[in-house]
Amino acid sequence: MEQVNINMISYCGFYCGACPKYTKGQCEGCKGDTPKCAVGYKSCQVRPCCIENGFNSCANCNKVESVKDCKIYNPFMIRFGQFITRTNRRLGIEMIKEKGETEFVKYMINKNWVTIRTGKQ
Repeated sequence: MEQVNINMISYCGFYCGACPKYTKGQCEGCKGDTPKCAVGYKSCQVRPCCIENGFNSCANCNKVESVKDCKIYNPFMIRFGQFITRTNRRLGIEMIKEKGETEFVKYMINKNWVTIRTGKQ
């Protein structure tokens, strides 16, 4: 099994280690100095919020009970995109809260997923 690197967890609950941009050496991951995230790092509001608050990811946030309630994390266009792609980054944050960062990374490596899929597997 691949080595577990919790720094590959993005602030919003993606696993950067499985991202094609990362594996091709085109991005350092969300926590790198020059992220080039395929899902819109330029418009991302989650990354600056987590950095400002000292959070490793939204799983560390105590400002809202659930990321479902966070307007920064859960805007309409994100929810719409996840509906279309049958994915759910919130489930990643919930898994990190429940099982910890290491178990989340192991799971994502095993599945080779960037984000949790909700459609038929």
